[in-house]
Amino acid sequence: MNVNVSASRRSFLKGSAAAGLVIALRLPASNAAAAAADAQSEFIPNAFLRIAPDSTVTVISKHIEFGQGPYTGIATVLADEIDADWGQIKVESAPADAAKYFNSAFGKVQGTGGSTAMANSWEQLRQAGAEARARLIAAAAKTWSVDPASITIEKGMVKDAVGHTARFGELVGLAQQIELSGPFKPKEPDAWRLIGANKLPKVDTVPKTNGTAMYTIDVKLPDMLTCVIARPTRFAAKAQSFDPAPALAVPGVKEVFVVAEGVAVLADGFWAAKKGRDALQITWDESGTEARSSDAIVKDYLQLASTQGAIARNDGDTDKALAGATSRIWRTRLWSPTTASLAAPATAASR
Repeated sequence: MNVNVSASRRSFLKGSAAAGLVIALRLPASNAAAAAADAQSEFIPNAFLRIAPDSTVTVISKHIEFGQGPYTGIATVLADEIDADWGQIKVESAPADAAKYFNSAFGKVQGTGGSTAMANSWEQLRQAGAEARARLIAAAAKTWSVDPASITIEKGMVKDAVGHTARFGELVGLAQQIELSGPFKPKEPDAWRLIGANKLPKVDTVPKTNGTAMYTIDVKLPDMLTCVIARPTRFAAKAQSFDPAPALAVPGVKEVFVVAEGVAVLADGFWAAKKGRDALQITWDESGTEARSSDAIVKDYLQLASTQGAIARNDGDTDKALAGATSRIWRTRLWSPTTASLAAPATAASR
């Protein structure tokens, strides 16, 4: 993908929506013939999976990738459930659609954080993969006129007991229009091939190292503007007054306005927005904000730590237990306000 071509990205976004990226697709009987006739149609069994005629399996991740690995984890679960080859797998970020891609750990909110990605998606992804697998097997069974129980899938290849074989892409047309009701049972742990494996490469390593990965800053759409915010030096301070004229004098700057976080500068591109922000002269209202320095705050924390805190519970005799212990191990971490560094002496005593 050429991230510098605006039109292609716009076409991609529009095409993805039209292809059913955000819907759990079920074709009614009236559309079955049309789907079967369309040899280029993709198989979209649910909102988390898409299989193309070239056998590429695209996993839709409702959790964003910060580098901690949810793309790879999510892809692993789905690839294992449908027995895809790892080389077939691609991952795309889900569009903004909280109704379909909400994080149940946060309520009906689409979001990523708190180490919830896999825990929140685990069963959902397994069900999605099990459904896709069942539909591929049903399509193969109908094509070959064999019992579905005789069909297996291994590394993206669908096989039966008498020697029929097909790749995923060869079955997408029929799999798309086939009528099949659940429930769809995910694999048992002893049948997992990829889940738990420790040699799978991360799906985003190559694009992130060869420069093809698209980040937010790479997005270019027609008439798109860039916003940069001038923020106060103290948390919770508000813009009391400012003169927008110097920022508006910068070529490319379109608008300057107050937001909750500070003063926003809207411009044709990042550089113009940054130059406009730098040109602003803002008077901040710092009343009620934290006036202490970081060192002063740490000093106060250390002083508080040396005083007796509130006692929530007091069970047993800790001093007596420690006095009679066979061994005692403790570790102390101290912050030095003057050097701003951590000292971590460890002491062990045995008797």
